[in-house]
Amino acid sequence: MQVEDTGQKADKREAILQAALELVAESGLQHTPMSLISKRANASAGIIYHYFTSKEDLLTSLYSRIKGEMGRAIVAADDPAQPLAKRFQTLWLSIFRYCLAHPQEMAFLEQYESVPLEKQQAGLQGEAQTLDDLLAQLQTEQALESLPFEAQALYRLIADLRAQDLIKDLPLAAIGEFTYGVALRLARQAATGRMIFDDATLVALAKACWDAVAC
Repeated sequence: MQVEDTGQKADKREAILQAALELVAESGLQHTPMSLISKRANASAGIIYHYFTSKEDLLTSLYSRIKGEMGRAIVAADDPAQPLAKRFQTLWLSIFRYCLAHPQEMAFLEQYESVPLEKQQAGLQGEAQTLDDLLAQLQTEQALESLPFEAQALYRLIADLRAQDLIKDLPLAAIGEFTYGVALRLARQAATGRMIFDDATLVALAKACWDAVAC
């Protein structure tokens, strides 16, 4: 049946992506050749190249999948009716919890985003250096509408914060460090058992990050 064939193809493609994720998390990008992905996924090279034109295409597809899943998980808890400071706190906590629950994905993102080619393909933030640069891009291009829903929600929160002068016009890299960066590093510490955070401590950390970027 066609439905069955489609399901089998989706499963095989997912198995290849999962194999790549595991291997990169274990050994790094440079030590994850297609031959190892083929062996781990139990798929011949021909099958892999049926779904992906190259290793770069495979890794880019995996990156897009992870970013989409992460975005949906983070935005799921967002409530636009809440005060902006509370929304920031909720999103920060969602980032921390996602990072803690997905160590392989985080290891992959760290390595993939350090590759110069990926930075060249970064999209919206490619030319933007400051928050105002980014918002200007979104206003002058039809970029926002082309983004997935979860990404649109995140950028709209940024725009709301800026419109009400609630966030400093810091370099985007600095804002990323005070939000995603801090949450990621603390999640790594928690995952290894080096640090233990109760709910009250996590809320305090989220507030501290808010204070770092809020006007």
